[in-house]
Amino acid sequence: MKIVSRTSDKAGELLKRLTTDILDNKNNSNNAVVVHSGRNKIWRENVGGEDVAIKIYGTSLVKSIIYIFRKTKARKAYENALELTKRGVATPAPLAYGERRGFMNRLIKSVYISVYEESTPLAHYLDCENVDVIDQFSCFTAMLHSKGILHHDLNSTNVRIIPAPGHATFSLIDINRIKFIPVGITVNLKDRFNNITRFSSLNDNYIFFVKKYLKYANLPEALFDTAIQSKSRHDTKSSRIHKIKNILKFTAKTK
Repeated sequence: MKIVSRTSDKAGELLKRLTTDILDNKNNSNNAVVVHSGRNKIWRENVGGEDVAIKIYGTSLVKSIIYIFRKTKARKAYENALELTKRGVATPAPLAYGERRGFMNRLIKSVYISVYEESTPLAHYLDCENVDVIDQFSCFTAMLHSKGILHHDLNSTNVRIIPAPGHATFSLIDINRIKFIPVGITVNLKDRFNNITRFSSLNDNYIFFVKKYLKYANLPEALFDTAIQSKSRHDTKSSRIHKIKNILKFTAKTK
């Protein structure tokens, strides 16, 4: 078992004990509130007077073997949160991660714990067509790229918003799939435009976003068509993959 925690005080010991109990399937807290239940499980719990978010990553036989050689999602989330903070980007403060491994280091379970953050998904503001927030999000995205940050799950639920007077504070979650470009190296156009394809369909909101993004990233307006073409290719590919998955699911059910 491996447990890494940022703190060494009483709260840190509580976190380590909690992480150990989770990895050992012994956590039976009465104050836990389920936030998400699916392939990965997330719940909120009060630890030492502070609300924390606990995420257990689902695994399979194949993945348990793959993670013999790779960093676990829990570890990557923890390390990425530290790097985001270092680069001045908001994310729920990382507290700890833990891993339980079996024979020949095969992964059995991994867990990531962060501070619980009250926030609203970007999706809510897109649905309301809130142009002020979309404008601010385009500025935020340009800032991410200027800092060499490519969140490969930059969708409308993984971008969270904490309202503040006159502006919105953006916070990133589900951060195990982030690529950090070394400081001083500029993110190329292909990576930039591919990175902004997931949070919305190709609609008026997206067109508005792209125009503002080019402005805040100090890129020529002439690149607008290139960005839209990148989005169209992504949507076509995504639709094709979705159809194939549905066919495979239907085939499996009829067998």
